[in-house]
Amino acid sequence: MWHTLLTVVGVTAAAIAFTLAAGKALAARREPAFPVRLAASSLFSAGIVFLLGTPAVYSAVDAAFGAPHLAALLGNAAGLLCVGHAHLMAMLWDPGHRGGGALRRTVLAWAPLYAGTILALVVLYALADPAGGTRPLLFAPDYVDSPQVVAFHLVTFAALIVAIRATVLRCRALLAPQGPPLSPRLRRCVREFALAIALELAHVGCVAAAMIGAACGLGLDGLAEAAWLATAVSGLVAHCSLVRLSLAARRQERRDHQTLRPLWQTVVRADPRLVLAPGLLWGGWDTRIALSRRLVEIRDGARSLSPWMSSAPARAVEQLARRGLLGFDLVAAQAAATLLYAADARGEGRPPTDSDMLLAALPGEDVPAAAERAHLVLVARHLDNPVVLEALAMARRERSAAGAGRR
Repeated sequence: MWHTLLTVVGVTAAAIAFTLAAGKALAARREPAFPVRLAASSLFSAGIVFLLGTPAVYSAVDAAFGAPHLAALLGNAAGLLCVGHAHLMAMLWDPGHRGGGALRRTVLAWAPLYAGTILALVVLYALADPAGGTRPLLFAPDYVDSPQVVAFHLVTFAALIVAIRATVLRCRALLAPQGPPLSPRLRRCVREFALAIALELAHVGCVAAAMIGAACGLGLDGLAEAAWLATAVSGLVAHCSLVRLSLAARRQERRDHQTLRPLWQTVVRADPRLVLAPGLLWGGWDTRIALSRRLVEIRDGARSLSPWMSSAPARAVEQLARRGLLGFDLVAAQAAATLLYAADARGEGRPPTDSDMLLAALPGEDVPAAAERAHLVLVARHLDNPVVLEALAMARRERSAAGAGRR
């Protein structure tokens, strides 16, 4: 019954991890960003750990290679790599460590620990040369009389404790009041992530207790087997927090895509050629691709309106702001009014704006690339703002008065 539970949990967790890893791998092909590739690799490593933690797979690996408890070596190495992925992920959440130089220094500083530990495990396993029958998940208590096996596990414990401590401390630094600014969702994710990584210490405690019990003649085999269950729980909690953060980002992308629709319609309605050609069929289900296409089309549409961009709407918004009106962002309101005015002028067939009234650049055009999406979403939300509508009315009255004066 106990082995059945371990098998069900291990296979289920592995299936979830491999499915998510496949999804992240596909995302990494479309967007080859390092955090996406890191998440895919982490999920794949976790899936291997979960799979090796099932008694049936554990025994099958040993039988296939004719090496008793080979699955323990592979599982410990994969588990250490999972913690290494988590350690690096926590580093990437800190804006100060996202640069190439800082990230490279971090990897170079910690790579010897992980690589050296895995090499030491391989050597100690080879020196121990376990033989005889294999009881799944019980490498530690079954060979407690072997100095090499004891050293094998002590090296694993030491590396895990050092890596887990560094990861948890990094997460605590992110959550500290003086830490970098994090969104509420990311703060929650970091908190759960730190808890999940700390749970891996339960694996260390269970295996150590089973070894001590075996040395004292006590039958604590269940603790050694439960250690893999603790690892599965730790991995699932950590990756569920990451998945929830990713799903929240997808929901925000869908909301932004919908919010941008009126702005998109405004700037492309007079020139359908601005709409990009349809991509692959499956790409239409990807919110990030759809949002990126919409942002590109809005940028192109805004540039096509530049000959009709008059400075009058932006001045009118500024005049209304000086009157003390509240509830709007000045730059976003100016951009919205300018685009609406230019789109109407082009749609009515009016000639381009005179050079003395031509706007040199759309308000907010100089925002950093990382803030462009948020800026355009804000502009879209201002399209029906009362201040923007009043500024448009003022600019149109000014245009009508100027036309009547010329006549």
